[in-house]
Amino acid sequence: MRQPARLATAVSRPLRELWWLVGALALIILLARHTPLDHALTGLFYDPAARQFPLRDQPFWAAIMHTGLKYLSVAVWFALLLWWVSLRRRPSRQPLRRAIGFTLPVALLASLTVSSLRALSAHSCPWELNLFGGSADYFRFFDAVPLNPGSGRCAPSGHAASGFVWLAGYVALRGVDRTAALSALAFSLVLGALTGLTQIVRGAHFLSHVLLTAWICFAVAWLCDTVYKMWRRHRAG
Repeated sequence: MRQPARLATAVSRPLRELWWLVGALALIILLARHTPLDHALTGLFYDPAARQFPLRDQPFWAAIMHTGLKYLSVAVWFALLLWWVSLRRRPSRQPLRRAIGFTLPVALLASLTVSSLRALSAHSCPWELNLFGGSADYFRFFDAVPLNPGSGRCAPSGHAASGFVWLAGYVALRGVDRTAALSALAFSLVLGALTGLTQIVRGAHFLSHVLLTAWICFAVAWLCDTVYKMWRRHRAG
């Protein structure tokens, strides 16, 4: 009786999480299409008299918060790689090593997914739109692309992925070490919020672009985790 119950739990949890993912995506689209939040938040950092975002090239936001946080995320990836190698001959730490071994490639996959979707996007950055001093026409998600959409390639937010890719660590650790999983979650959300806010302040992205990045990063990690666990159950069975 124990095995069917365990199998039912293993199947029902991903289904519940899938519904949560669908609901979260619907909320992001609702926010972008039917609320003024994107424009209202971005407008706080726009100077209509100068027709520009004053903090766009300000050293703190452009160098420290933009470039610096990106390199921090890269440094974390390499530090985890070294940690993963150092745990190779420590049998008691193999669950942690497997979690790190999952996190490293999945974080890269999430970043690649965001970059690929961004490259295909027709949505331009706020600083390029005629609403905020540029010349491109604004359009919402799922609207017809206007005649002058600008250069595009701005949704989702690539920079916010520097933080949100570490949601893979939370997904990997939640069945191994609850405290470590919550620490990974907090780190990812804080770094993602900071990198996302940086680009909003600079006029590079709307809030919905940042939230979409968070959703994609978690969805990639969730899908990889679900497929991996299904594969392990198949091998065990």
